[in-house]
Amino acid sequence: MRLALLALACIPAARADLTATFTSGGATDTRTDRLPAIYVEKGESPTPFLAPGPFEVTWTGKLVIAERQRLYFSFEGDGSAALTVNGEEVLHAAGQLAAEQSERIRLNPGEHDVSVTYKSLDDGSGQFRLFWEERSFPRQSIPPTAFKTESKSSPERMGRELFAANHCAKCHLPASGLGSKPMAEMLEIAPILADSGGRLTEEWLAQWIASPASLKPDTRMPALVDASTDEGKQQAADLAAWLVTLKIADAPAAPDAGLAQKGGEHFHRFGCVACHNVPGAKEPDPGRVPLDRVAQKFQPGALVDFLKQPDKWYPHIGMPDFGLSDDEAQSIAAWLLAESGKNKHKDHGIPDGDATKGAELAKQLNCGACHAGLPLDVGGVPSLEAIFEKDWSKDGCLTARKDLPRFNLTDEESSALAAFSKTGAEPLKRHVPAEYASAKLESLRCTSCHDIDEVRSLLATTHIETKDLVAHIPGENEKLDQSRPHLTFIGEMLHASYLESMIDGKASPRPRPWLDMRMPAFHSHASGLAEGLAKMHGVPPGPPAKPEPDADLAAIGKTLISADGFGCNTCHAVGDTKATAAFEVEGVNFALAHDRLRKEWFMRWMANPLSVTPDTKMPVYSENGESQRTDILEGDAAAQFDAIWNYLLSVSE
Repeated sequence: MRLALLALACIPAARADLTATFTSGGATDTRTDRLPAIYVEKGESPTPFLAPGPFEVTWTGKLVIAERQRLYFSFEGDGSAALTVNGEEVLHAAGQLAAEQSERIRLNPGEHDVSVTYKSLDDGSGQFRLFWEERSFPRQSIPPTAFKTESKSSPERMGRELFAANHCAKCHLPASGLGSKPMAEMLEIAPILADSGGRLTEEWLAQWIASPASLKPDTRMPALVDASTDEGKQQAADLAAWLVTLKIADAPAAPDAGLAQKGGEHFHRFGCVACHNVPGAKEPDPGRVPLDRVAQKFQPGALVDFLKQPDKWYPHIGMPDFGLSDDEAQSIAAWLLAESGKNKHKDHGIPDGDATKGAELAKQLNCGACHAGLPLDVGGVPSLEAIFEKDWSKDGCLTARKDLPRFNLTDEESSALAAFSKTGAEPLKRHVPAEYASAKLESLRCTSCHDIDEVRSLLATTHIETKDLVAHIPGENEKLDQSRPHLTFIGEMLHASYLESMIDGKASPRPRPWLDMRMPAFHSHASGLAEGLAKMHGVPPGPPAKPEPDADLAAIGKTLISADGFGCNTCHAVGDTKATAAFEVEGVNFALAHDRLRKEWFMRWMANPLSVTPDTKMPVYSENGESQRTDILEGDAAAQFDAIWNYLLSVSE
């Protein structure tokens, strides 16, 4: 029945995690993983806390089954692996791991203890994935939502990420370097302030320097002055007075205020509220970036330039590039300036500043350690190696010493940094792509717009906050839901080459050009994210192989996608041939399939779209492996889907 087809989509909400325990060279490290999968190249560390070399990892947790299933399990990869369910070994394999399959086992609804152990090759490289299949669905990787664990990642791992995010090594320089491939975040830089006077106001700069966290609750900018004192307020004023003298060019004129209404429309349609509180929000969400001081912050016209190129002066900014047109940037800027200009801000009592004193103070505070182009003097600052010999809870920036930067840290974050201090500096010298991607999914707020596992996007519940901005447009509120792609299977869905082009804003043509919400670009993170997402799923990153379609199968596939088959071209264009029906929300052009999709994911999608994307509008064409078209390829659904794939390859050529 169709209920069986939907079984995987109905798995109860669970923490999509497993406890992963790694061992290598006598050392051990533990983290949580979304799924039992890994891809490690020779010379690469399996985790930041282990050196490159042969390793073993055991994933443990619960396997959650929604209804009784009779399952086969199998592996993919190289090395050796073993799977146990409820204490009994179900499968053991070595060498080419895809060669064997378990006996069929019956699992009743509920939670089952699961353990998966994988050993890498002797050279330290490794690839592993875990699959299952059943009468109602073909062989496929087990979805992350089928697993759960009560464990958490170690505080040392959080501390490592915080150390990089707070740019600690910009002052505490490594005496022996960071190695050939350090933690990618260690190479990120803070904003470049060379044109701060052409972009930012002196008033805002002074208040920002005085109390960064009060303006942006999640900032990593430390407080360098004590604004509770008159001396600290004067120092903030002096630094601001000096920073506005750094100017390359005057900002252009402010945008036309008459464009504000159109800008509000764009703000809603682009889903900006997923990451930002609207200016003047009565109960702002501390997890979203505030916009209430935009008019106070930017020089007239500078906001337009920022919206068009957010990373111009800050390559690693979290604000992505939406590829805005001049008209879009002008109108959004006009709306933001108008709305934020209505806000009243508390007077912090900042006096007039002295630019000469500010320049000298910038040297004393070593501002150039983080901000390229500013005065730099790290003389007397302990090296990276030296600080790891200290007790950070008693000596250093985690203490309350007035002569040191005061970082915006919670008690948990301070404890995590203190725990990390006991590991030594080596984890900072190891880049682990999967862990990089996992951290960036959070820090870049990817799940603000995209669902992942059982977690809905923030936009799904916040978009209504800006609905009034388009209420004046006839028919706007009757539009069909324009859902964004889910991220649950993204690493095994898209070729890393295409995923990188999407994240970098270079995919052309856009796969979904009709959507109001466009995928923005994170230029500095595109390559690392694409590689890491693939490796997180145990998939080798890279481009697709050259298409080599079977002509006979392609001909059958062409029939199957037509009105004489499944009618796929009703919603999907094929190259220059448009979809046959005018739908507000189309399907992706079939000519892009080869460059975008991995065949394995395509077959999974065709077998049961709802198990991949629960809110998809894609219909189901088969049940229990039997197609609705029993007259083609003997009604074998998998064979029919393979024929469609061959046709898609031929269209891509």
